Amino acid sequence: MIKSRAIVLHRFPYSDSSWIVKALTEECGIVSFIVKGGKRKESPFKGALDPLSLSEIVFRQNPGTELQFPKEAGVIDWHPHLRENLLSLAKAQVMAEIVMRYAPAGVPLEGEFALLENALREFDTADNSPEQDSPSISPEQNAAPSVPAGNTSGIFAQWLLDICDLWGYNLDTGTCSRCNHPLDGPAADFHPESGNFVCKKCLGVETPRAKPETLLGFWNLRNGGTIEHPEYVENALLAYLRNHVGFMREIHSLKFLNETRKLFSNNSAG
Repeated sequence: MIKSRAIVLHRFPYSDSSWIVKALTEECGIVSFIVKGGKRKESPFKGALDPLSLSEIVFRQNPGTELQFPKEAGVIDWHPHLRENLLSLAKAQVMAEIVMRYAPAGVPLEGEFALLENALREFDTADNSPEQDSPSISPEQNAAPSVPAGNTSGIFAQWLLDICDLWGYNLDTGTCSRCNHPLDGPAADFHPESGNFVCKKCLGVETPRAKPETLLGFWNLRNGGTIEHPEYVENALLAYLRNHVGFMREIHSLKFLNETRKLFSNNSAG
């Protein structure tokens, strides 16, 4: 019998009354559960096996079957404020799906669990804080200011950086890949297929491929400032991860994220 904290990654119907649940457990990595009667109002698992919930699950691990039967489950943190912010929720769903599809199978995933737990907590805490503006960091500034409560612009991008590092695809955002000198401002270019940043001197007269918003976003991510256009940095990191993972299975939740970004963008423009 195993008792473990778990983050619910995905849930889909199994029958009229039951669920199949995939969860990232702290002890055993990704585990698939069949939750019989989970849809019923009187289910003892109600809330504990909702997607993105942090829960404690008790189950008997049977290595002879893919689906495990939970004995008990209780909510530790339902992340209610995260669920109230549509954009944060969309990003959290993409993170959960990336872990579910690409994390190593059949092994403990303590690092992945810690990164996802921390990111969900940051989203939930920030979305429960008064909105404050955190200034972008100019190249002339050396000190990295603390990020005030309410700033969620770098949470998803930082998680992508950390998961790349954990999986062996380290990305050095502070050094020019050509001259190996530290960057003293935003890079002049970024190549997502290789993960190389290029300084202004090394770029010379070449035309940069990356958008200025992407390069400034990486700079502010490194220095703790607000990223004005986080979608550019997030997409660049997703492209980098895609190039290193190899055959990248479709991330279905990216469609919802892109639609949500457009919604927020249109609201801001209005």
